[in-house]
Amino acid sequence: MLALYNTPYLRIYYDGFAHTLESEWLRRPTSEELRLGLQTGLVLAREYHVRGWISNLRRMPGISPDDEAWVRTEWLMQFVELDITHMAIVESRSQVIRTGVIELLERAGTLAPLSTGYFASRAAARQWIMGGQLIPGQPLSLAVATPTPVLSENRPSL
Repeated sequence: MLALYNTPYLRIYYDGFAHTLESEWLRRPTSEELRLGLQTGLVLAREYHVRGWISNLRRMPGISPDDEAWVRTEWLMQFVELDITHMAIVESRSQVIRTGVIELLERAGTLAPLSTGYFASRAAARQWIMGGQLIPGQPLSLAVATPTPVLSENRPSL
């Protein structure tokens, strides 16, 4: 993966094989940092023509109500104009952030075709983006792996 953006509060990587951006929030950003980081993500997504985005919110404890309103109005309208078809979220430990992100991406899904997945780990999010078997659009607590059938189980008895 290619590191595109590296600050004390946010890292953004590009995976050319998966045509995916991966953003990792390292701590609670200030309002200015949050907006700059999210805008930078949009610019990089356009520049690299990504189809997937992994947003690692594990260390994101929350954002202000003003920033939440900005994300819902300003940022979201720009996000849905991108060609992103898959959004994987590594969930925050904060229930408030988890709930807000789910609501935001449900709204995005009504404005543009977008499959979403919610995961407890970066590895699970990457697996899903790369074509794993978790059900898109469901919170991790509801997502279930679909077992791959064994050929002999599907053959009639002789």
